[in-house]
Amino acid sequence: MGVFDFLKVTVVEKTVVASYKAALTVDGKPLPVANLGMDSVTAGAPGKLKQGQRVSFALALTDPKESLSIRGTGVVASVDKTQAKIQFQGLPDQTRQQVARFLARYLINRPAS
Repeated sequence: MGVFDFLKVTVVEKTVVASYKAALTVDGKPLPVANLGMDSVTAGAPGKLKQGQRVSFALALTDPKESLSIRGTGVVASVDKTQAKIQFQGLPDQTRQQVARFLARYLINRPAS
């Protein structure tokens, strides 16, 4: 046994990854969240959404620090076969800042890929 044999041991660090969740309801229909920004949300499985359509939405964001529930209106900015981007309209600055903080916490704490 050599002096530096202890350096040959592989150490695996186990960390708990925080749980981040986003739930979206558009015009009463639940849709999966594909992407989130301060001013928009991209929903998967757009169904019958059309570009330019006005919609009402409810967005629930949950992380270990806080839970946000955002209700508002938006316009469907773009649609393709798999997703639709909804641009928020008239969200107060305070709400936009809450979404920005949620996104910042996610980016800081997300697992490395």
